Amino acid sequence: MFETLAMECIRISLLVLGIWPEEHKLEKDFSFLRYRYIVPLLFLVLLIFIPQSAQLFTVYNNLMMITSNLSMANFPVIIGITKFIAVKSHSKVLGEVIRSYAKDWENVKEKEEDAETMLKYANISGKISIGCYVFTQIAGFTLTVKQLHMIINSELNGLDRNFIFPSLFPGIFKVTPYYQLVCLGQLIATYCLTICYSGFDCLVYLLVFHICAQFEILHRALKQAINTSKKLRNPDGFRLAVGIIVRKHEYLNWFAKSMEDSFNICFLVQILFSTFLMCFQCFSIYKAVSKSVDLSMNELLFVTNCMLGNMLFIFIYCYMGELLIVASDGVRSAILESNWYELMPNNMKMLMFIFFRARKPLKLTAGKFSVLSVETYSSVLKTAAGYMSVMMGIESKKEEMI
Repeated sequence: MFETLAMECIRISLLVLGIWPEEHKLEKDFSFLRYRYIVPLLFLVLLIFIPQSAQLFTVYNNLMMITSNLSMANFPVIIGITKFIAVKSHSKVLGEVIRSYAKDWENVKEKEEDAETMLKYANISGKISIGCYVFTQIAGFTLTVKQLHMIINSELNGLDRNFIFPSLFPGIFKVTPYYQLVCLGQLIATYCLTICYSGFDCLVYLLVFHICAQFEILHRALKQAINTSKKLRNPDGFRLAVGIIVRKHEYLNWFAKSMEDSFNICFLVQILFSTFLMCFQCFSIYKAVSKSVDLSMNELLFVTNCMLGNMLFIFIYCYMGELLIVASDGVRSAILESNWYELMPNNMKMLMFIFFRARKPLKLTAGKFSVLSVETYSSVLKTAAGYMSVMMGIESKKEEMI
C-alpha cells in the first residue's frame, strides 16, 4: 500500500516537471510537451538562483546575511537542479530500471515467500518515502507562508517591497504588476523545487530497498539450491539452479550499477552542500540562542526543523548505502552458511565463480570516490561542526575589532 502510494506520488511529481523517464500518452499526441521540463528549470534558474547569487555581492561583508542567503534557497536550488538534470539526462537507463522494477513485482506473484520479502522491504521504503515527501512539502509550504506573511505586512505598512526569497532584481521589478508576477513565479519555482526534491529522493529510496529485497531472495535461493542438491534426481538440476542464480546476480549488479552511474554526482552534490547547509543552519541557531541575532520563535523553530530534516535525509542516504553493501556482501555469507562441503567437486567449482564475483560488494558513492555509509555520515557531521567552529571564530574576531 505505502509503496504503491509512494510510486504514484513520484510519478505525478516527475510528470509535472517533465522528467518522468517513461513517455506519457499525451507526449505522443503533442510532441512539444516533451520539452516542458525547460519551463520549471528556467523558473528555478532565473527567478531564484541568479537573483539570489547576485544579492550575495551586496552582503559580502555580513556573514549572517551570506549564510541566510545560501541556506534559504541558493544551495537547495543547486541540489534540486542537479537532481533535475540527472533524472532527465539518464531517462533512458532509468526507464529500463523502472520497467525492471515493475517486472519483478509481476514475476513474484507465484512465490509466496519471495512476495513476503518484497512486501516487507516495500513497506519500509514506502513509509520512509511518504514521510520524506510529506516533510518536504510541509517545509516548502511553511516557508512560502512565512515569506508571504512578511510581504503582506510590508505592503500594509508601506515598507520596502521584498520578494519571496532575498533577491536582487532590477528596480522595475518592484513596480506593479511586475512585482506580483515575480512573487508568483518564485512561488511556482518553490513548488517545483519541493517536488523535484521529494520525487528524486523517494525514487532512490524505493529502488535501493527493492535491490536489497532481491538480494535477500537471491540468498535464500542460493542456500536452497546448495542444501537440496543431493535431493535433485536430475544430475543437471544443480547446474540449472546455479545458472538461474548467476543470471539473477548479474541482473542485480546491473540494476545497482545503473543507479550508481546515474546518481553518483547527485549524491556528491547532496553530501557536499548539505554539509554546508547544516553548518549554516547550526550557526544561525547559535547566533539566535546567544542573542547576537534577533530571531522570532517561529523563525528559530523553522531553521531548527530544516537542519534536523537535512540531517535526516543525509542519514537515510548513508543508511541505504550501508544496507546495499551488507545485502550484496551477503551472497558470500549465503554460500558459507550452507552445506557447500557436501557438494560434488564440479559443483563446488561453480560456486567459486559466484563467490569471487561477489567479493567486491556493491556500493553507492558520492562522485565515485566517497562511499555512502554510516561512517560517511559521521564524517559529514564532524565536517559540518568543524566549519561551524571556523565561522564562530571569524565572527568573534569581527566583534572584537568592533
